[in-house]
Amino acid sequence: MCSGIPANMGTETMTRPLLTLLACVLAFWMGYSANQGSTCLVAASQELQQRRRPGLFVGFLAASAAAGLVAVPLAWSGAGGALAASVDISATVLVGAVAFGIGALINDACLLGSLSRLGDGEIRLLAMPVGLAVGLLLIDRIMIDRSPLRPSVLTAPSKFGAAVLGGFLIVAVLSQAYISRRTASRSGGRWPLGVAMLVLGLTGGALYAIAPVWNYVHLVQRSLPLTMAATREISILTVAASIAGAVTAALHQGRWRLQRPTLADIGKSFVGGALMGVGVALIPGGNNGLILAAIPALSPGGIVAYLLMTATIVLGLSVIARISRKSTTA
Repeated sequence: MCSGIPANMGTETMTRPLLTLLACVLAFWMGYSANQGSTCLVAASQELQQRRRPGLFVGFLAASAAAGLVAVPLAWSGAGGALAASVDISATVLVGAVAFGIGALINDACLLGSLSRLGDGEIRLLAMPVGLAVGLLLIDRIMIDRSPLRPSVLTAPSKFGAAVLGGFLIVAVLSQAYISRRTASRSGGRWPLGVAMLVLGLTGGALYAIAPVWNYVHLVQRSLPLTMAATREISILTVAASIAGAVTAALHQGRWRLQRPTLADIGKSFVGGALMGVGVALIPGGNNGLILAAIPALSPGGIVAYLLMTATIVLGLSVIARISRKSTTA
């Protein structure tokens, strides 16, 4: 789906240096928008569980729709780009989604959230990719068969595909209208949430289409002796560009503060990263790839995995809150 999938790295008419430059520009603005929007599945789940507000989730919906509006035409254009492959709903995918949700809860940030908060100076999140590598290696060693991948139903132009694009446009417009009416205005150089999510979706959708191995999950995979490891060097540059974008956004808002981690913080990020690595390998793909690539490609397993990992985080937060209330009243 978004991980370990052979896919076209870009257009055959586009030269490799030009493709790399374009991917880096997109990665920079994706990192910038992720930090501007404080995009994180854990934060969205906290907002829903504590305040009963779905603002961030509606924002993710807008980002997915915007990603589809970019990625699908790119795949149809013949100029290059590829939609994420689909995976069917299976026990493996469901287990992966639960593992990822628990890992994100322990880390207190999903993959997108880790990128955003690393830009703010939370260097304890550097331990997360190390844990991610452990989880990926673990699944690679104990599993031979993974969920089979197949082409997206939107790979080729069709009347159904045109209708889906129309649906993406409607969802994007309605989501933006909801966000603009229901979310508070932001200060301190921060973009409105709707703008941040729109830029995240447009840049992320284009990035996954032209350079599917752009992110740090693939960079970790490429650095490990995995059968599914990617081999493209482009991920080194795009990961650096996305982090630079997140840091630039934090500096622009005056939010960048170097935060020295404790050993407990590092341990949480490592363990959380390991569980997210298990999830990435089993689904395959993390929440960023699900939101910006798998859901826009209408992957059944990807959609269900995203919903289940979200439910896992919300349930986990509810359990933690209940335990905390009991300990307070005891």
